[in-house]
Amino acid sequence: MGTIIKKHSRWFVALADAAAVALAYWLAFMLRFDFQWPGNEWYNFTRTLPLVLALLLAAFYFFGLYRGLWRYASIHDLLSVFKAVVVSQMLLMAVMLFFWRGGFPRSVLVIGPVLTLFFVGGIRFAIRLTRNRRYGVGKGPVSRVLIFGAGDLGETIVRDLQRSHDTGRKVVAFLDDNALKHGRSIHGVPVLGGRGMIGGIIARKNVDEVVVAVAHARGKLILDLMTLYAASGCGRKVEFKTVPGMDELINKRRLATDIRRIDVSDLMHRRVVDIDMSPVKRAVAGRSMLVTGAGGTIGAELARQIAAFGPSRLALLETHNTALFYIDKELRAAGYGGVVVPVAGDIRDESLLKNVFEAYKPAWVLHAAAHKHVALMEGNPQEAVKNNTLGTYMLARAAAAYNAERFLLISTDKAVRPSSVMGATKRLAEMAARAFAGGTTRFMSVRFGNVLGSSGSVVKIFQEQIAAGGPVTVTHPDVIRYFMTTEEAVTLVLKACSMGDGGEIFVLNMGEPVRIADLARNMIVMNGLEPGRDIEISYTGLKAGEKMYEEMFRAEDVRRDTGHSDIFAAVPGEAGAALTEAHVLELKSAAASAGHGPVMDLIKRLVPAYTGWPRSSGPKSGDTIPISRGVPPRLPSSDDPV
Repeated sequence: MGTIIKKHSRWFVALADAAAVALAYWLAFMLRFDFQWPGNEWYNFTRTLPLVLALLLAAFYFFGLYRGLWRYASIHDLLSVFKAVVVSQMLLMAVMLFFWRGGFPRSVLVIGPVLTLFFVGGIRFAIRLTRNRRYGVGKGPVSRVLIFGAGDLGETIVRDLQRSHDTGRKVVAFLDDNALKHGRSIHGVPVLGGRGMIGGIIARKNVDEVVVAVAHARGKLILDLMTLYAASGCGRKVEFKTVPGMDELINKRRLATDIRRIDVSDLMHRRVVDIDMSPVKRAVAGRSMLVTGAGGTIGAELARQIAAFGPSRLALLETHNTALFYIDKELRAAGYGGVVVPVAGDIRDESLLKNVFEAYKPAWVLHAAAHKHVALMEGNPQEAVKNNTLGTYMLARAAAAYNAERFLLISTDKAVRPSSVMGATKRLAEMAARAFAGGTTRFMSVRFGNVLGSSGSVVKIFQEQIAAGGPVTVTHPDVIRYFMTTEEAVTLVLKACSMGDGGEIFVLNMGEPVRIADLARNMIVMNGLEPGRDIEISYTGLKAGEKMYEEMFRAEDVRRDTGHSDIFAAVPGEAGAALTEAHVLELKSAAASAGHGPVMDLIKRLVPAYTGWPRSSGPKSGDTIPISRGVPPRLPSSDDPV
């Protein structure tokens, strides 16, 4: 029976409307004549009822009342019913007043439409109400939800949750900083106050989840809410969640009411970067591309974004076979199997490079392959030089020899006044790329800081430590770092590559720096735990090569505007410094030595700004160094004088 009703639902709706109209018309006569039928009024009723039904049902059809779904009845549907009743009633009045012979009670023409509107609209909202009751929460464990943000987004979430049958959530209260909303309610849910009341409301309402329903600039808000909750000592564990931002709604095809856990990227003081990628797409489409380190975090994202732009060939060079296997598998599953070429090998293999460049003739070379772990490279400077510096030199030489159009080196903020072996060898890599500038190939580098979620990143380490029950280890209470998402970093990298003239060292706008101790505390709270009670934070001291803060520019650098607010071009004092063949031979010889001394002395000579050498006992990967406090430099903005 239920299947038949669903299949012919429009006819059942029309029959129900006809019954409601007939009942309303009959009741109008009854009310007019005190439930009696004087004179010929029964004649008036029976003769005019077919006309009333025809006019009203035709108007209902014209205004689209049979195209909607009853269970989603809204004010818009009620407005459509009102329009249909008014139009049909005007036609009926015209017929009765000008064409009907004999007396007709005019008051029925006023009472009837009111009752019709009440009955027809009531049927629709009754169906919606009964559906909400039949499928509403209550069938199993219910998570009690507190929503911060009593605006349009918060109202949408409440409405969606109240009519959904499988969420297992019940909204118990709103909080909002707008005092004019306090004491009001939305769909029966009260707005109890501002953010300062979060701890008390969580305890009083037995809240399980806090959903932040704010669309813009929510990073600082989320941090403030989590800080206030942690400081309240309410004694109740909650999970902080949010809904998709605009970039997720567009790019990831999520719904505005998708409630998800707070991500670390939500905590960053970053705005959504709006970048016109059409020039990049035009430059990449139909061209051959080469990405090195394609199995790493940055290299893999480069491969994903480039593949979407329609290159003729995308060669993925990676020395880690498992990582290469997975990115190749992912891209083929996404439909890019016709252009992707996985190349297992090392950038230091000259014969391999020769074969790759001859076979695929890449127009762009995006060089992301590198040893990036600071502590590991402190104990392995020879390997850092071989891979980061000499490998870059060999790749750049091949790109120049085969007339690649563009060569972009993925560098790091640690190359600015380097204190670590990794940073110094990446500065040497910039100099290696610079060695071939001036020819057909445009060589450039791009520097940026930490990428959220990359392998070995502090975020992943914290997640693992929290899952293990702690402690979470932080080097120093005041250490700060810059962060950005992988997708955002790679988008800016590709944009910088497309706009470079050659010889530039681009610097990405990393936004506001993040205090690592605050990040650790907030990640603990994100998991519904309390810092210091559920999870301890332990301070270990800076390791060898680590700084209190990273720099994007040196004091003596001149920033050149690029026309994009999030991409700067640094013109450092050593911008023209380049490795010569003699330097390369020296580096090869020093990297082949057994001890660290020769290679470290040479690094210091070639990169005078390097502060990590000499040390009395030489660097070891597990060393810690004294901690000094300092104020991080401000990243220049596009409003600064150039």
